[in-house]
Amino acid sequence: MARLLVQLKLRLLTNALRSSSRARVGFIVSTFFALVLAVGGFLLLAMLRGNAASVDLSATVFTVFAFGWLILPLLAFGLDGTLDPATLALYPLRTRPLAVGLLAASVTGAWPVANVIALLGVTVGLAHGALGVLVAVVAVLLQVLFCVVLARFITTGLAGLLRSRRGRDLGVFLVIPIFALYETFAQVVPRLAAEGKITATAFDGVDKWLRWLPPGLAAHAIQDASTGHAGTGLLRLGLLAAIVVVLGALWIRSLSHALVAVDTSTQGSAAGGRALPFTHAGIRGTVAGRYLIYQRRDPPSIMRWCMVAILMIVTTVSTIRTPHYHIGLFISAVIGGGMVGALNANAIGLTGPAFGLEATALTGVREMRAYFAGRLIALAAIGVPLLLAMSLILAIGAGHPASWLWIAPVDLGALGAGLALSSLFTVAVPYPMQRRVGSPVPTTGDGYGGQAFGSVFGSLAGVAIATIPLILVVNFTYSLSASVRIPLLVVCAAAYGVLLGWAGARAAAATAARTLPELTQIALASKL
Repeated sequence: MARLLVQLKLRLLTNALRSSSRARVGFIVSTFFALVLAVGGFLLLAMLRGNAASVDLSATVFTVFAFGWLILPLLAFGLDGTLDPATLALYPLRTRPLAVGLLAASVTGAWPVANVIALLGVTVGLAHGALGVLVAVVAVLLQVLFCVVLARFITTGLAGLLRSRRGRDLGVFLVIPIFALYETFAQVVPRLAAEGKITATAFDGVDKWLRWLPPGLAAHAIQDASTGHAGTGLLRLGLLAAIVVVLGALWIRSLSHALVAVDTSTQGSAAGGRALPFTHAGIRGTVAGRYLIYQRRDPPSIMRWCMVAILMIVTTVSTIRTPHYHIGLFISAVIGGGMVGALNANAIGLTGPAFGLEATALTGVREMRAYFAGRLIALAAIGVPLLLAMSLILAIGAGHPASWLWIAPVDLGALGAGLALSSLFTVAVPYPMQRRVGSPVPTTGDGYGGQAFGSVFGSLAGVAIATIPLILVVNFTYSLSASVRIPLLVVCAAAYGVLLGWAGARAAAATAARTLPELTQIALASKL
């Protein structure tokens, strides 16, 4: 069984090189990043040699790897590496041989091998002596085995949920903390490291509880064996092996249950029906009501708003605690408005085939104006309080809460510019969207990456240009009293944002009325 499943896994990997160009590029890129992880991880751990906190840092790295094995398979559920056990339920297979085969298939491929190579850096950075190196090799193998079994246990236990609509929604929400962690690491960690604020001693407190987790047991077993405490090191390895065995037994039990349990993930659920709000206002009100409901209920929509908030924080957190904090606040406003525009710049493709039904009511320029106006009203109803709230949080974090009063006008203008550009890009460069197996969020259709990149870049650049007049007005009105300056800025910025949004909606409506058949074809090509 193990040999057969490993052969099938290798055949899947080789077939990826013979299928579509997108799959071929994806396989090559994935393998390249696996190689980067292997080399980078090995060098990182090897550089810890002679460091007083090498065991603490090694335990931290081991834990990060385990965390990745815990989260990422949930996002890639349904692919060959995280196979749904329901696909094997109809075959006359015994559970234990099947579990061994699935485990062998899981450790086959570039990423498991990359994990082993990366973690073997402890043989240089942490281990000392022949016994230390031997224990390090065993500890790394047990660590990787623990990660793989943990991933299989989680995906098997949650298989029923993950194949359901709620499971797909869970996968979308998992993207939010991962995105936040990535952006925080990319923006904050390099700056802190350059300032010397991240040192080995900063991990001393973390290791007090990491050492009792399975990854910590592996790292400290190497340390014990290298410092002459072979008995303690072997005891830690034995405890880690016992945890792997217990986790494997739980996985086999969960797999056995999943192979015979009734699939309830496709059963319908009762849903209460309510009238769509604002329908009395015609097309404009109907579209606004529908968009408001989707922004609240659709997980990808919630994820997009969370991404806006996260980017506003992480792109400016390094500057708001400096004397030039106002630059960071201006940047956050531009980023917020630009990302609202960029993430909503393909309304036709994101709506998908449902737009075909909506198009039957959009018979002219007037109706298209109402459509885009309703959409902008709904997005502004969420975007205005979100951008204002995030700017207030940043102003408080900068230690200058009063500065929010003159950043708020820039938020309003940036949001208006972003919404205007989202309307223009929706009709100028529309592209289909699709859901792929293993991806919890809709992705760009094949061959449309250039349009997606152009929309993002164009939105950010356009909002930055459109907010320059507001920033200049804010800087040149310091001589006015606050009682006059603040209301004047807010009113003028709100009018400026509304004017931009209105102009963008009118221009988009005129274009959409001429190209409605083409837009409908793009919507029908989306696979959502």
